[in-house]
Amino acid sequence: MYPNSQDCKWTIRAPVGFIIQVTFLDFDIEEAQNCMYDSLSINNGETVSKFCGITAKGLSFNSAANVMIITFGSDFSIQKKGFSATYNIVAVSLRNQKVAIPQNQSSGVVTISSKVSVPSLTQLTVCFEATETNSSEGNWRAFSYQTSNRDLLSFGKDTHGHVLSVLGVPCILDPALLSHGGKEFFTESFQQLCIIWNNRSEQVFVSTKNNYQAVSCPDAKDLTIPGNGNLTLGSYLTGTVPLQGDIYNFRLWDFAMDSSTVANLSCEDKGNIINWENDFWNIPSWARKAESNLSCGTSLPTTPSTEPTTCEKLAGVCQGGTFYRISITVVSDADNDELKVQSLVSSWVSIHALYR
Repeated sequence: MYPNSQDCKWTIRAPVGFIIQVTFLDFDIEEAQNCMYDSLSINNGETVSKFCGITAKGLSFNSAANVMIITFGSDFSIQKKGFSATYNIVAVSLRNQKVAIPQNQSSGVVTISSKVSVPSLTQLTVCFEATETNSSEGNWRAFSYQTSNRDLLSFGKDTHGHVLSVLGVPCILDPALLSHGGKEFFTESFQQLCIIWNNRSEQVFVSTKNNYQAVSCPDAKDLTIPGNGNLTLGSYLTGTVPLQGDIYNFRLWDFAMDSSTVANLSCEDKGNIINWENDFWNIPSWARKAESNLSCGTSLPTTPSTEPTTCEKLAGVCQGGTFYRISITVVSDADNDELKVQSLVSSWVSIHALYR
């Protein structure tokens, strides 16, 4: 049982980009109208909710941001069992989540939001990280930008190798991606990739973690990629399958970066067309996977961050005295506000307590 006359406070903090989820495994606090005697309050950063009795048992509560404050108070009499709770840190920012590419449309697809408008493109820079958990058979795509089932822009692999496709024109990128003679660029670990295309050039530029290289693609010169299409992670067009793996930090710009700009890209450089933020994407909940070691993510502490608990004894001036609990019933024909009545009764009790 919890002690009498307690005033306790717990402050739980998570890294930015995470929220706190508290779950009450057990909950038994003295019950009263408006929880006027003993109570537990949860401040989620936006609202404060008060509980007593057994009302919170089995329930979970989320913070609005990365801080949650829980307070508990008890009066001078009637003790109950108290409460038992656990809490988790939950990723809400895409910076702290990778996305599994759905392998079939029936389980949902990952697409850009309808609020995102892609303009006509005569040049672009696209950067992302990806893994390949299983060697995909046939023609796979990491992403595809299309209208009316027409592939306007995509990156993947076919019988010719790793390919950037611009309006159906294949630009073979293997000379820049497979410098060590392998067959697959993506592995089970995340590999970073940036592709730069400009319709005034006969070359496509490829930037990886340790390499920046141009590959020839003269047929992609003078092309213009139509706007108002839909970008999908993976591809479900006939003859292609999605990459079997995860994607992270997908960003798209409507201009061609030079080698120095690409080399100095940071996590704070947002794609001006598409960025790795929730507002830009429609993602099935099952496809989101939180990790603490992502390149632009926030590292989670090894132990949850809680500030020291403070519990103070209440009613110090009255300790050792005799306490009474009284019940007051107010009957009135007037349509008085309940809070106003409570305030008047509280004032009356306080005044008469002075003359006991």
